[in-house]
Formats: sequence, structure tokens, C-alpha cells
Amino acid sequence: MKTNEVFISGGFPVNTYNPRPELKLEDKLVDYLETGHKLISITGPTKCGKTVLSTRVIPEESCVFVDGGAIRTEIEFWEFVAMDLQIDVETVTTQTKSKSAEKSGEISGEIGKIFVKLGSKVADKDVQTDTQSSSTTKVTLLKSIVLKTLVERNVVLLIDDFHYMNPDLQQSIVRAIKQPIFKGLKAVILAVPHRAFDSVKVESEMTGRVSQLSIPLWEINELEEIANLGFKKLNVSCEPTIITHLANESYGSPHLMQEFCSRICKINGIEESKEEVQTIKKPNYKEFFNQVVNTITSKIAFERLAAGPKIKGQERIQRKLGSGETADIYVVILHAIAETGPKTVITYDELRNSVKKVLADDMPSGGQISRVLSEMDKIAKSLPGQPVIDWGKDEDPKLYIADPFFAFYLKWSLKVN
Repeated sequence: MKTNEVFISGGFPVNTYNPRPELKLEDKLVDYLETGHKLISITGPTKCGKTVLSTRVIPEESCVFVDGGAIRTEIEFWEFVAMDLQIDVETVTTQTKSKSAEKSGEISGEIGKIFVKLGSKVADKDVQTDTQSSSTTKVTLLKSIVLKTLVERNVVLLIDDFHYMNPDLQQSIVRAIKQPIFKGLKAVILAVPHRAFDSVKVESEMTGRVSQLSIPLWEINELEEIANLGFKKLNVSCEPTIITHLANESYGSPHLMQEFCSRICKINGIEESKEEVQTIKKPNYKEFFNQVVNTITSKIAFERLAAGPKIKGQERIQRKLGSGETADIYVVILHAIAETGPKTVITYDELRNSVKKVLADDMPSGGQISRVLSEMDKIAKSLPGQPVIDWGKDEDPKLYIADPFFAFYLKWSLKVN
């Protein structure tokens, strides 16, 4: 068995899957699915195992999996689900901005084997039709047949990264599935904890109709079990202290632990299992973690956040850091985040105090810090993939480090270790 088949970061860990039995997550999800008639909301930090849990419990053939981060419009959503269900969709499109004098009429659309007719009550007057009305008709037809098919086939609708959809799209989807859920549709959404109640916010009638399943960050012993399972598969000997050190640097993320275990095997020349026991040597941790830092994509996000928004003709004030170096306020904020641990959830007051620690002088105002965080939030959301940070601008503002890989990158690229 090869190392890359044992330690898998970003996929389903067949050989190192840890169900975290004390939490009974699988049992709870099965119970929610069997009970039915409620929207199931699975929440947890990014890369904590929400998708893995769902994949483990819900067979691929019984689920339509939608990546919320890749969907931008309502029509995209329903077309994607229809394609996954292998529904052949044909809708009537009318000529753009055409006029016709009709006493009565009907719009017809054939979807799969079901023929739908929509009667028109317009009589003795001109009817204006355009691409917008055609699109609206198409969405209506798609929703109807897709939802009916999901219920009839008893297929689960699973929406990952629901929080990355814009609020209008969230609302249209929640409104569409609300009644079908009452009739037996099984629907699951995955989101980060601070966006757990998006479904209720966009549709107030969902209050009391949501089953919440929270997945906490992983404990050290749970992360260690990943290494123990994998090293056993590879017939590898590794000191417990090494495993614990890797777990401590994983920010409660099984993805990071998988990454560390895979890399420590490779630097020890362990590419596959062998009959004789192979031994992992204690690494130079600073060198080891810096090697990981240089290979993960978080560097791209860091560089964009450090650069800030592009403003022509303006140079930012350079502030002196406690280390003697100088940096503008965007880099200062990143240093301040790193100084917190970095923690995965940072209050505004904690961040402001951290800014004081990293600066030698010239403390920015509270308004400046808030504006920078807002700009960073925009930049993070403009980048491909999942935003690495999320600035929650509410009565109790908090900065969420949404990606443990980014937290790891900040620590090992900015802090003195």
C-alpha cells in the first residue's frame, strides 16, 4: 500500500478514517435523515470533516452533491441538480422581445417524460415576452421536476459551503425546498459555525424546521489516531512524541494532520508499506513546517491580503514593528493575527491589543483597523476557492480564520518560532 493511499488530505480518508465515536456524529446524522421533515444543517470549521462525515453516511448513488461555492445563479443550481439526476431538460424559449396578438395561449415544456402545460388567461391583447420571462419559466419548471424527482427517488440534496452562496440565492433555494421537506425531501446544508443560521435568516419560516448538527474542532487524541491508523497500515514505527507534536500544529484540522503525516513519511523515504518495519526519525520541526509553508496555496492568499486594495497615486504609511522592520497597515494586521496564535476566532478587542504588541509605535485608530479588515474581507472573498478569513461586522465583531492552512501559514511565516 502506497503512502498517498493512506494519508489523504482533501479526499475521503479510506484507511485513516476516524469516526470520533464519542461524539456519535454518524448516529446523529442517520437519525436526522430517518426522522426527516426538517432541513439538516451540519456546521463546523473549514476542513474539520463535514464533507467526509456526509460522504461516509450518505452513499454517492443516493445523493446529489452541490458545491455552493461554485454556484452563482438560481438557474445554475437547478440545472446542476437536474444533470446529476440525469433528467433531460427541454424548455420552450420564446423569441426575445417578440409581440403576438393572442386571445388565449399556453406555455409548454417537456422535461424527461413529464409534459407540463401552463395556461395563459390573457385575452384580446398584446403579449410581450422576452428572455427574462423565458428564464423565469425555465427555473419554475426545473424546480418543480427536480424536487419531485428527489422526493420520489428518495435522494438526498446536499449543499456544501452553503454560506458562500449570496443571500438572494440562499433565500430562493430555501424557499423552494421548504414545502418539499415537509413532504419528505431530505436536504442537508454544510456551513461554518458563524454562518450556521443563514437558512433561518433568509427565510424566517424555517425557524423550528432545522436540525442542527455541530462538528467541533478535533482534539489532540483524535488527530493522533489518524497517524496511528496510517502508520499501522504502512508498517511504520513513530515515536508518540512526534505524533503529538504534529497534532498540536494541526489547528484541530484532520486535513492538516493528514498533510503532515504524508510529508513526514516522504522525507523519511517511506513511499509504501513493506514487510520490515520502517522508522520515522524526529525531524527538525522548524525546517519541516517551513517546508510545508512553502508548498501550500495559502501563500497566494497571504500575498493578496498583504498587498491590500490597489489605490493609484497613494502610498501607505509605513509603521515600525517591534522587530525593527517596517510595514504598512495590511501587513501589520497580518502580524497581529499571527500573534494571537493565531486563534481561529479573534474578537476585535483581541486583535487591537495584538496590533499594539507587534507595533513599536504609531498605533492606528480603531476606524482604520476596521476599514482594513473590511477590505481584507472583500479581497478574501474575491479570490478563487474558499475565503481564508471572514470579518463578521456585527454588534460583537469577530474575525474568523476560516482556513486552518492559512492559520498555519501565518504562524510559520510571520512568527518567531
